[in-house]
Amino acid sequence: MSSPIRKKLLATAGAALAFAVVLTGCSAPAQADEEVSIEFYYPDQVGTLGTLIDGYLKEFAAEHPKIKVKGVYSGDYDQTLTAVNTAIDGGKAPALAIMDQTFVLDLVERDAISSWDDYLKDDESKKWLDGFYPQFMKNSTDSEGHVWGVPFARSTIVQYWNKDYFTKAGLDPEHGPATRSELLDAARATQEKGGSKYGLFIPTSTGTAYWLYQALVQQAGGDGAISNADGTKVTLDTPENVKALEFWASLGAEGIAPSTEVAWSTSTDDFLAGQTAMLWTTSGRMGTIQDKATFDWGVSALPKDVAAGAPTGGGSLMLFNEGVSDKQREAAVTLAKFLTTPERAADVSVKSGYIATSDAAWNDPAMVAHVKKFPQAIAAHDAVADAIPEMSTLDRDRVVYQTLAPALQSVLLNGADAKEALTKAQADITKILAEHK
Repeated sequence: MSSPIRKKLLATAGAALAFAVVLTGCSAPAQADEEVSIEFYYPDQVGTLGTLIDGYLKEFAAEHPKIKVKGVYSGDYDQTLTAVNTAIDGGKAPALAIMDQTFVLDLVERDAISSWDDYLKDDESKKWLDGFYPQFMKNSTDSEGHVWGVPFARSTIVQYWNKDYFTKAGLDPEHGPATRSELLDAARATQEKGGSKYGLFIPTSTGTAYWLYQALVQQAGGDGAISNADGTKVTLDTPENVKALEFWASLGAEGIAPSTEVAWSTSTDDFLAGQTAMLWTTSGRMGTIQDKATFDWGVSALPKDVAAGAPTGGGSLMLFNEGVSDKQREAAVTLAKFLTTPERAADVSVKSGYIATSDAAWNDPAMVAHVKKFPQAIAAHDAVADAIPEMSTLDRDRVVYQTLAPALQSVLLNGADAKEALTKAQADITKILAEHK
């Protein structure tokens, strides 16, 4: 995957522009015949999306004057879910919202969202939908082929490193660890010789611990998705799951990482402040690091152990039902197509670090120029090749936040036995999910 795309990214800006214009023209939606008003909820998980979306909505208003869009900033993903649920309970959901893709199963179960394929029956719309990377569509598509989410601000977990610490430690600053053994060697060297307080941060916060854990399970040779496609079953009590959690806990025990919580919300700032030589976090933080780092830094896909890979993340556009007319949903589809044109997908990627969601976006002139100026950006694209679906289950709050996260933290922060913690979590989650069969 990466080799052909790298060649495309080095194509001339003129050729890229022609390709993007043709593709955008093919998927251009028709103007609304009558005036229609819709609400659009959008979160900002990384601190850069809000301003971008405000600008896009002004452009949309100029291009589609008969579609009146009320943009509503809705906090982070969890706050957006709360806002959407409140609106549904009040009988008037937004027509369109950017939602964490793992919310889809619960939303489908309560008949809160519409399938996109109900509104994308023409050939041009099908081409638009087929243009997104399949790795970003896996969480969006059910076993019957219905599409419930369209990729917008998508991400995966990547590895950042401080080149100054690598240089002081006698390591090659241009290449981050590619294997588990290289990771451990680099973490120790940057502490012992490079002057870094910690070698590696992997956030352990309740809301994101499961996501990082998925990557470790995948690397251990297990099924990193953890849950099945329908969200009715999880698999936690395997040797690979135990191995992954024991490795993670060993980082704190050895002092490579803190033995206390590594907070998601502050881990990027800690990396920028020089507290750790390496950080695993979302590719969506790349824009922040690019803007604020006072040292040279690198980024790559996560290092391989038995296998490679990390889960996708981020948000997708979803169509809502409660109190929303067909005409309003059609207007929402028009807005979604506008927001996901190659040039806007490239703009989101350039300015935030989220991963451009199609080949067309990576060939957009702005993206081509950005990669030439900041070659680190290509690492997020390359990581998609081995990306797995983000864990998604029914009753997500109880399964992930109330059961799995505390089990992980009991091992990482309190020294509990990994096998016992995962076995208990497996049993508890199986009971929760049985209520939905």
